[in-house]
Amino acid sequence: MNENNAVNPGFNTNHTPDKKLEKFELVKGDYMFSIFAFVISVITSILGIWGGFRIGWTISVISIIVILTAYFISGRSKVKLFPLCCALFAVAVSLSFTLTTNGMVRFFSFIFAAILSLIWFMSLIAEQKEEDDLDLIINIFSPIFELVIPCIPNSVVSLFSGNGEKNKKLGKALIGCLISVPFLFVIIPLLIASDEAFSGMVGLFFGNIVSTLFKIIVGAVISLLIISYGFSFKKRALPERKKCNFAGVEGITVGVFLSVISLCYLSYLFSQLAYFFSAFSGFLPENYKFSVSAYARRGFFEMSVIAALNLLIIFIVLILTKKRDCKIGAGIKALCTFIAVFTLLIISTALSKMALYIKSLGMTELRVGTSGFMIALWVIFISLIVRIYIPKIRVIRTALISFAVVLTLFGCFNINSVIGEYNYNAYKNGWTETIDTRALYYLGPEGIPYLIKLSEDKDKEVSFEAEKMLYNALLYGNYEYKIVENVKGPKLEKNENRINGLGSYCYPLMRAEKMLNEFIENNGNFLSKQWKHRYSDDSSVYYTIY
Repeated sequence: MNENNAVNPGFNTNHTPDKKLEKFELVKGDYMFSIFAFVISVITSILGIWGGFRIGWTISVISIIVILTAYFISGRSKVKLFPLCCALFAVAVSLSFTLTTNGMVRFFSFIFAAILSLIWFMSLIAEQKEEDDLDLIINIFSPIFELVIPCIPNSVVSLFSGNGEKNKKLGKALIGCLISVPFLFVIIPLLIASDEAFSGMVGLFFGNIVSTLFKIIVGAVISLLIISYGFSFKKRALPERKKCNFAGVEGITVGVFLSVISLCYLSYLFSQLAYFFSAFSGFLPENYKFSVSAYARRGFFEMSVIAALNLLIIFIVLILTKKRDCKIGAGIKALCTFIAVFTLLIISTALSKMALYIKSLGMTELRVGTSGFMIALWVIFISLIVRIYIPKIRVIRTALISFAVVLTLFGCFNINSVIGEYNYNAYKNGWTETIDTRALYYLGPEGIPYLIKLSEDKDKEVSFEAEKMLYNALLYGNYEYKIVENVKGPKLEKNENRINGLGSYCYPLMRAEKMLNEFIENNGNFLSKQWKHRYSDDSSVYYTIY
């Protein structure tokens, strides 16, 4: 302060104390939940993520659903049919990680298990109103960003520096542990390198200690998210959603827009009648110069784009159109119905083209996967037509359950095994003239049993091609034994990079490994036979597949 007692404009003399984080009032049940959440999160990290997303991940997903259900459920919780179905399907789709190696099924099972579980948890926490279809998605994702993530610091502070003396001691102990972790990453490897006895002891009890510590840290991070999710919903009220004052788009504008789209579709339909409907008869249209595969692919891509646009158009129209007495005009309903029915027609023809494709050339993951997608999409558009006339119908609910059913069927019945068995039987029964051994190879472990069967086929070319694919499976696959090539030829060695451990069990992979080992024992000469073919004098090019 200067002589005139004036305040220096560069400084603020009014100091506002830092606002402390608001702590949750925790009880014994909250601490028990936190302990279980930490243990399950570490298991998820070690057995689930580093177990190769196999049975360890299935166990982790089910455990997380069980612990959060037990934490949230109370005498006031009302179990409703749709959320309960979501919980059951979340468990069902998580079985895919144990029962199939199909990457597409496992990827979407991961996403749907999370979404369906969140719907179940939210139903236990509070009554959620759904005025329209989008409310379901907003209700489960909006609180995560508005409530759960901001409450992570509050959850940590409440656990380790609460009002109780035990909390404070636990917090100080945790700080000491966290400070020691970086030093352990340096000290333990040095001790291992300097002494064989210590190295053996660490290897016996902990394996790779650095890797184990890292997995535990990842598990701790996961546990923070689970604990914060539990605490924030259990201890805080859900944030209120602001009501939108948007009145809606005028009916005449929407009507003209839909009329233009409908006229375009109508003219397109008349110009393409032969192309659309020829697949229903089981043959290609005359004078069309493309193959069955191109015919099916064109049908699918046409369907996908049109269905996506029409779903978006109808969905937006139903939500944003200005209503009178909570109803949409009859003309707009009729136009929406026409567009939806037209889309159903497109989906049906695309499905028939895919059936013709499969009948002619057999099944693949992509062909079956797109067929399942189209069937679910067909159900969604049926529900959308009903939604046009009955506003209480929730299309997003139908979509979630439809895709969950498809994923459950694909996972639990192992769609890759179904594909392999169908293609093998189609070839043996004469439904198809040839069989694509490379397609069986790309099925992964599920294709191995059928390649082994085909290696004994009467057709020498087919048996040789099957052995060629088995050779590639052992050369590039991640099985118990692996082919190692050098200038002297191929030899079998134990695969050191193979994922092992309690959480790495996957039924089709274990089955394929067992059958491969038996095949190697009974057909030791197939290695040298394939080697001679690959490096024959007639060809200087090394054979492999991409």
